[in-house]
Amino acid sequence: MQSLNPATSNQQRKTSVFLVDDDPDTLGMLKKSLDSFGYSTYGFVNPVAALEHFKMNPRGYQIALIDVRMPAMNGFQLSREIRSINPDVKIILMTGFEASLAEVKSVMPSLKIDGMISKPVTLEKFRMILESLENGYAHVMVDSA
Repeated sequence: MQSLNPATSNQQRKTSVFLVDDDPDTLGMLKKSLDSFGYSTYGFVNPVAALEHFKMNPRGYQIALIDVRMPAMNGFQLSREIRSINPDVKIILMTGFEASLAEVKSVMPSLKIDGMISKPVTLEKFRMILESLENGYAHVMVDSA
């Protein structure tokens, strides 16, 4: 499973989401949730393939949701690459570890991300994060459920 097609919901939003998680089950669940929220979503299990796709579609996404721990390229590396290609995309990192946005920024001040999600997260909190970014809030942090 390399790429999943965009959502075709009647309540389609204008926001497109770039989703990268190496766990196919997590990716499928997140994509299904995003689709139900009306987002146009492309999902990738391979971060290197995801980056190649992003390079071909640099203005095609408004939000990127990226898992931190992945083989071949971690979420920090992928975030930096995406930010260098499109500085306007909102980037949210997802991790199974508890880490606040402030903690990550203090350790990696050059990392330009807009939010952190500690997994697992409820669908309601997940939706809140996306809507906050759509409404122009600069940074979001949500702890696990």
